[in-house]
Amino acid sequence: MKKEQVVKLVVIGSLICSSVIPFSGYAIFLSFLFYELVKGELKDLICLLVKEKLVLSLFFMGVFSLIVSDYKMDSLLGVGVIFVLIFMYLVIRKYLYSINDTMDIYKYFVISNIIISIYGIIQFYFGKDVFFASGWIDSEVYSITMRAYSSLLNPNVLAGYLVFCSCLQLTSLENITYRRINIISLVLSSFCLILTYSRGAWLTLLIIAFLVFLYRKKVIYIIYSFIFFISLLLINGSTGIERINLGKSLHDHSIQYRLEIYKATLKSIKDHFFFGSGLNTMKYYINYYSNEIDSPVYHAHNIILNILGETGFIGLIFFGIILLGIIKSIYYIYKSQNNMYKDIAISSILSLISIFIHGFIDAAIIAPQFSFFVVIIYSLIINIRHNSFLEEKIGKPCSTNINNSGGELYGTRDTGIKKSNF
Repeated sequence: MKKEQVVKLVVIGSLICSSVIPFSGYAIFLSFLFYELVKGELKDLICLLVKEKLVLSLFFMGVFSLIVSDYKMDSLLGVGVIFVLIFMYLVIRKYLYSINDTMDIYKYFVISNIIISIYGIIQFYFGKDVFFASGWIDSEVYSITMRAYSSLLNPNVLAGYLVFCSCLQLTSLENITYRRINIISLVLSSFCLILTYSRGAWLTLLIIAFLVFLYRKKVIYIIYSFIFFISLLLINGSTGIERINLGKSLHDHSIQYRLEIYKATLKSIKDHFFFGSGLNTMKYYINYYSNEIDSPVYHAHNIILNILGETGFIGLIFFGIILLGIIKSIYYIYKSQNNMYKDIAISSILSLISIFIHGFIDAAIIAPQFSFFVVIIYSLIINIRHNSFLEEKIGKPCSTNINNSGGELYGTRDTGIKKSNF
């Protein structure tokens, strides 16, 4: 079996397993890493790492973060996650360069999303007390007794993931006939998102739908937003109205709790401005700098504050450069005259925007169970930017042959022939 086929099976297996068993995808990639190490086949990946200057910088930043940390074991765990994600990125960049490989991985990403959504829905209605943390509910203000969290282990992280997936599939609304599996995934994601009771994620999805409406000028996005909002009220009933009630929100302990977290994080940033406190150490410093918070808080509930707190100003600069690199790749894809690639670019930037809108009040992206899926998707997107099959398409009309056109990855264009569900 060719190496490309092996890698594709590893990625597909990790996607499906992660949708059922938390962190199992990391275990699969770690096993593959040890296999490559034993076989002595890491040389090509190391060469690619040296060429990828930003990723190499991230690697050394992780090492430096471990050095400056006062909590070595916690930071070692955080650095370990970063290293596995870098390995995933390098493997995908090296071996999954075909548009057909990209289609197949995306197909199983959609299937994984369906599994996670169904898991969350079943869990909400039939497994109310299974591994459930009462800390996710403010029982003094709301009558909520359950929030879906699925295999992502946290309702807010699940909500961030579901919004991310929905953004990747929103443009499928323009071509429902050919994109039935994406529509099923979008419907299930939206339903499960309602059951997370995550107000920030609800608002994020509605903002994204409005933004894509402004750009595409398609009324279907307004209809989707309206249906989502009505469903939110119908499915959740009075509890849904409670969560969007501004008066109750002002007395919501979770909002006051977040404000206290922000204040404590800012104090920590002041004392560790340039280099941060070390990866995965916020649970010590937020508690230390706050007179109100007694139990450990594992992150700052804001992407920028969390990056500043753990990696300092230097880490924030590296993060900004990497982010600009991703945006540059998406823009390059968008410049293509090929409608399919334009749709990929639009979906990609929408999902990126969703991470930051939701990340303003909850840094779900730093949760490893969420970042695992994000790294796979953006690794494929960067591959589209850097490999020759995109360059060959720029300025040329789309082929009506599914093997040449790469099919309809995001499914918003009718090429005139019957397609499969994907």
